[in-house]
Amino acid sequence: MRRFTLRSAVGETTGIAFGTEGSPDLVFLHATGFNALTYRSLLAPLGQDFRVVALDLRGHGLSPLPADPDAMDTWRIYPRDFLRMLPALMQGGAPPVLAGHSMGGATVLTATAAKPGIAERLVLLDPVLATLDAVRRAQRIPGLAQRIPRLPIAQGAARRRAEFASKQEAAGAYRGRAIFASWADPFVDDYVEDGFVPDPHNGVTLACAPQWEAATFAGLRHYAAPLLARVKCPVTILKAASEAAVRVDDALLRRFKPDVAIETVPDSSHFLPMEQPDLVRMRLRAALETRAGR
Repeated sequence: MRRFTLRSAVGETTGIAFGTEGSPDLVFLHATGFNALTYRSLLAPLGQDFRVVALDLRGHGLSPLPADPDAMDTWRIYPRDFLRMLPALMQGGAPPVLAGHSMGGATVLTATAAKPGIAERLVLLDPVLATLDAVRRAQRIPGLAQRIPRLPIAQGAARRRAEFASKQEAAGAYRGRAIFASWADPFVDDYVEDGFVPDPHNGVTLACAPQWEAATFAGLRHYAAPLLARVKCPVTILKAASEAAVRVDDALLRRFKPDVAIETVPDSSHFLPMEQPDLVRMRLRAALETRAGR
């Protein structure tokens, strides 16, 4: 693995890469609150055969891009950022496989719908695809300050403990508990490594500030499922068996894109990349091998 800083039209951001130097075959985006390094053990084996990149999005991981919660009115900021990063990342190379987990999946879907030529294929890991009714309800809440108290997931993010004495203490507090209970090794340690940064007053603090995470959750204000109709390349959606972020029926998704491949991953929750990394890696490899054989 190697770390890099990407300088692009949106500013500087950070990422990790596997495989040889050059235009990436796979670009991966993380979920809300996480970071690129969280997925190191998922992606590293693919680097034996392919060039793989994962990016830290604004307000996450080690990215220095400014993240003001009061300026976050919609998370369309993430696909806007991504589209401005991509030319510098690709440097004229062939369109890659784009993949992402949760918000990262919704980001690559939104970006590809806006500019269809950027991707050879999409692999979306339980992407956030809310129902139209849920989006309409969110749109009726006027501002961020009003939205966060009305959304339990945003409330929970805003209340997260931000400070620990050390990364080791943070990892110990998370491992085997709450959402982390089902995670395979070493996802928790990798999440914590770039999920916390030094705090001059109290050890380490969350890299993704609780208010920024809460603002992201509260910023879901667009109905993303119809964007599938604007995506010309093949799309694979892996859905969680329980607590899925894909809330739209398979039949409706196929109305928007008849050839979409939809698979429900057994024994998985929304955190399926951390719970079923071997299966997820197989699906990513299949997409990459199809791309390589074109």
